[in-house]
Amino acid sequence: MAKNLILCQFCEISKEIKLKCFTCDLLLCENCADKHSKFSGSEEHCIIDLKKAKKPENVDIIRQSNLKSIQCTTHNGEKCSLFCKDCKKPICSFCVLEPEHKGHNIEKISTVYNNQLFVLKGIKATIEKNLPDINTGVRECSSTIDNYNEIKQKIIQREREIKERATAEAEVLINELDKLVKPNIDALVKEKQNIQDIECKLEKKKEEIDTVLQSHQATCVLATFDKVDKHLPLKINLDNTTPKQKFRFIVPNSPSINFGSVTKGPILKVIHTYVTNVPFIHNLKSFKDGTLVSIFRKKDHYRDFIGYSNDQGKKHIINNEICLPMFVRSPRDMTVTDDDMILITNGTGEIRCLNAYNEKFKYFKFDRRFSNDEQFKHFNYKRRFSFISSDINGIHSNGHTILVGLSDFHTSKNHPSDIYIMVLNKEEECLKKSWNTETKHNALSPPNKTYQIEKLTKNINGDINIIDKEKVIVFDYNFRLKWTYEKLHSPNDIVTTSYGQIVVSDNVSIHLLSMDGDLLTTIGEQEGINNPTCLHIDKNGQLLVVCNGEESDDAKIIVVKMLCLSPKRVKSVWAIFGPDY
Repeated sequence: MAKNLILCQFCEISKEIKLKCFTCDLLLCENCADKHSKFSGSEEHCIIDLKKAKKPENVDIIRQSNLKSIQCTTHNGEKCSLFCKDCKKPICSFCVLEPEHKGHNIEKISTVYNNQLFVLKGIKATIEKNLPDINTGVRECSSTIDNYNEIKQKIIQREREIKERATAEAEVLINELDKLVKPNIDALVKEKQNIQDIECKLEKKKEEIDTVLQSHQATCVLATFDKVDKHLPLKINLDNTTPKQKFRFIVPNSPSINFGSVTKGPILKVIHTYVTNVPFIHNLKSFKDGTLVSIFRKKDHYRDFIGYSNDQGKKHIINNEICLPMFVRSPRDMTVTDDDMILITNGTGEIRCLNAYNEKFKYFKFDRRFSNDEQFKHFNYKRRFSFISSDINGIHSNGHTILVGLSDFHTSKNHPSDIYIMVLNKEEECLKKSWNTETKHNALSPPNKTYQIEKLTKNINGDINIIDKEKVIVFDYNFRLKWTYEKLHSPNDIVTTSYGQIVVSDNVSIHLLSMDGDLLTTIGEQEGINNPTCLHIDKNGQLLVVCNGEESDDAKIIVVKMLCLSPKRVKSVWAIFGPDY
């Protein structure tokens, strides 16, 4: 380890440098610092511990000391106690008498310093306040540029792949053509040349004979006869030549290959973060007037509550709370009908209904043991709705229909749990039901086995979207499987947009999917969304994401603006070439 070679600049002996006199610009040991402060005129010197010199409070002290020791550049030995605002420089008391400062605006240097320091600190505070938004803007622009360059490179790569494949296909065809030529092409060219030579000689002799035959002189015939090679081959051996051969290049009726397409991706942008007054929110929906309704739990409390909030300040205050009764223990899911009735499932085989206006619970009943659908003729908001020996989790109200997701558990190993969905209406009828054991090709059957319906919702095209503990499963209104999405970490909620996109939250991030199951974009911790638990799309089309707090923190409701959700294709690119891929 290198030794400290710096000595105390006062005693020039000690190597234990711990302080500095910023007035004299001297490095001092502790003993010399005490001696230095006892010298006449050094009582107000600024002596600071070197380890603490960079602390803001000490920086201000050092600067104040430096302010008092500014030397005049015009009058030697004089300190500047004034400031000329016209010349914008410190001056001493003698400078005021100089002609160059006559009539200038002169003020105490300490006053000017304090005013300017206050302004600079204000500017810094303003910059620090606005800089995060500027940084966010830079990141967003950079992200867009990077995304553009990435997609451009993918298009170029796709072009390269198509060219390479086209070259390979052409090479295959040429090789096949070469195999079809008999003999090989070189022998065929040589044979052609031999025949052409014979053809040339015959043409030449024919011209000579034509000249003789056209002559009026008999001597021409006599003179030419002996010169003509009468054994010249007038025929070729057809057995040694290739028969007339014709090849065809067949192009399909649709010679286009799908190069790909470019679409404008949707944007999820956090615009507000509201802090609530409760730590845990399990479900979030809204009434027709926009009032939010939620199931929540208070700190140090084991019972759940329903509350309402329409605050638009910095906090979303949940009030008008209603303690859920004991028979609504551990609510699983909640939905709000178009007439503002609250339906709650609790996994015990019952659905409870709460009238938000008179704050009274009602319930209705259904017994799965019946062999027909007669039980649904008594379905309304005034009855108890009970699914005997069934576990009800997901529920969703969509217009005049209500979707219910159930699990019917059996204890026998030969009879595994049945998963089924029912579509009910408010006219006391069961419209549809699907069991995972009814048909081989049912969407709820293996290999797409669904073990428990956590949440479900309906899309604009009638598709039913559900989540279990692992994935998203989408099937049409007739319960035919359409697609699944499994790139999730324990999904916990699902909603759909007005354009039909599907928003799913897991314990890490938010996934935005197309109606065909393609991942469009994600948003998560980088945007301030940590451990999202439930989702809701409000009447303004904005996505509300609930992030529950820790034991001592309150839950947050994060408002996400969803841009460019219209699924219009911006540009479709097609390349014309060869066979259809």
